[in-house]
Amino acid sequence: MLRANKEALRGLGRTSPNPIVGAVILDHDGNEIASGFHCGGDHAEIVAIKNAKEAGIRDFSNATLVVTLEPCNHTGKTPPCSVAIIEAGFHRVVYAVADPNPIARGGAQTLQAAGIDVIGGVEQEYVAYSNRAWLKKVITGLPWIVTKIAATLDGKIAALDGTSQWITSQSSRSDVAQLRNQVDAIVTSTETVLRDNPELTPRFEGKNPTGRTINPVRVIMGERNIAPDARIMNDKAENYFIKDRSFDSLLNVAKNRQWNQLLVEAGAQFNSALLEADLVDEIVLYQAPTLLGQGKSFAGGLSISTLAERRDMSFGEVRRIGPDLRIQLLRNHSAHAEILIPDLSATGLR
Repeated sequence: MLRANKEALRGLGRTSPNPIVGAVILDHDGNEIASGFHCGGDHAEIVAIKNAKEAGIRDFSNATLVVTLEPCNHTGKTPPCSVAIIEAGFHRVVYAVADPNPIARGGAQTLQAAGIDVIGGVEQEYVAYSNRAWLKKVITGLPWIVTKIAATLDGKIAALDGTSQWITSQSSRSDVAQLRNQVDAIVTSTETVLRDNPELTPRFEGKNPTGRTINPVRVIMGERNIAPDARIMNDKAENYFIKDRSFDSLLNVAKNRQWNQLLVEAGAQFNSALLEADLVDEIVLYQAPTLLGQGKSFAGGLSISTLAERRDMSFGEVRRIGPDLRIQLLRNHSAHAEILIPDLSATGLR
């Protein structure tokens, strides 16, 4: 299942409005025959079956299909995976997370009714964490919102004179490119664009199987105009302008576009307002081993005056990126049982 989950993660940023899903086919002795992941086209199960057939495998009567999400049971852009699995003649199907989508769920029951041995809940916590963006969207209707912060040891994102490039290392900036590559949209403000002149692309090229460009949509919020020669005005990604600072406007766009995950790259005022509105699910903090003293804090606009009003989050993964630390902070989603935040040290997530 952990192998299937690694496959699923390859689809991050490519599958909206669908989840990331990975599949691995095992023979009778537990050896891997084929694998596949969803990347905006065929579902992972279908990709794995096709890959197995291309390798000359036609008989699945003794094979096990391991898949991260319960196989779908409805006709959407593609026929039901449950039907394809039955037609292929699998002996057993093992999945991690039950599908909470009322339109698609029920695949396990269909497979069992056809005489296939079905086992669910294997590595459920680990896999649900990996698919947390889509699960939140299905359960709540809202996208998973990540904000990226580059700060000093004392939490400053800019010096007293306003200079901010570069606080963190080239290694951290390269990692940010990978982070951008895993989301559906990057959200920024006109203030950030006018001050820093960012491009906000992962600097990767190509398209997914549906023909959609890899680079995420750039959402620019604010009333000020952007000069036509600004770096963000290039054709490397779609630009979507929201001519206000209303988070309701942002969430409506995300809902209409069916985005799973947003990445925020903005300044202290924007991030403070986002945190104040309790919309941040995850912070990815790149922390440089340096001090700025009287600089600008990334959350200095929060209306907190006592210790009792503090905003607590949970640590996720913490690791070195060159000379910097990459610290993941996660919001508590205990109200939604399907979104499980595992003990990352116990799961060995890397």
